[in-house]
Amino acid sequence: MRLKKLNKLRHQLPLPPTLIEMIESGQWVHPGDDVMLAKIPFIRDPLVFLGSKDNMLFESGPLMGPDEIENEMFSEYRGSEVGERSLPWIDVERTLFVICNKWPGDDVGIALDYRTDNSPRVVGGDWTNGNRCIYREISSSFDAFVELLGL
Repeated sequence: MRLKKLNKLRHQLPLPPTLIEMIESGQWVHPGDDVMLAKIPFIRDPLVFLGSKDNMLFESGPLMGPDEIENEMFSEYRGSEVGERSLPWIDVERTLFVICNKWPGDDVGIALDYRTDNSPRVVGGDWTNGNRCIYREISSSFDAFVELLGL
């Protein structure tokens, strides 16, 4: 039941207009591992840009089990169950991954975080401490993220 509710909530998250335009025009493309590492140094694993909302929904997890309302290792929680938290936690009901790990098991990604105003900020998973994924803000908006990467 929780998984159905989660999927329904995420289906309602609107993609930023710039992202829709970039997908439709073919501009939503990976700029290269060197650019990604230079601009987002805490994500060291290879990434894949997801090319449709269906792919984004599929890759948006969560990494926690269906009966869990939070998971300390992955810094994930369900806001409808535990209330509002801030970074380094992400609310799996209000997060949509737009970029994910290339290799299974890396468990890294970049997501739109809809806990901020109307324009989602962009956050990324940071495993540099070794034992726990924490989420850090990459940019305050999707448009700022596009500018950061020079897309």
